[in-house]
Amino acid sequence: MPSKKAQSISINTIIIAAIALAVLVVLFIIFTGRFKIFSEGISSTASCTKTCEIAGKTTIGSSQTKEGCTSGGYTYMPGEYGDVQKNYVCCCS
Repeated sequence: MPSKKAQSISINTIIIAAIALAVLVVLFIIFTGRFKIFSEGISSTASCTKTCEIAGKTTIGSSQTKEGCTSGGYTYMPGEYGDVQKNYVCCCS
């Protein structure tokens, strides 16, 4: 009698299908505008005050340049913050 071999999906096929599904989900998020909503939520939580508090420092405000912040003996916190004017940097003491 001939032996019957069961046919199954190979592991490679399953992995390729999972990657394809992940790519489709990312494309769906990007094209429906959900990614913009997500990124706005992330950027709105960034504040100079919170960053200084996490670092164990107090906020002194902002300076126009990194050098202006550090020359005054303060700590420059890199990044863009919602509570700091455009073209200014976050300074902590």
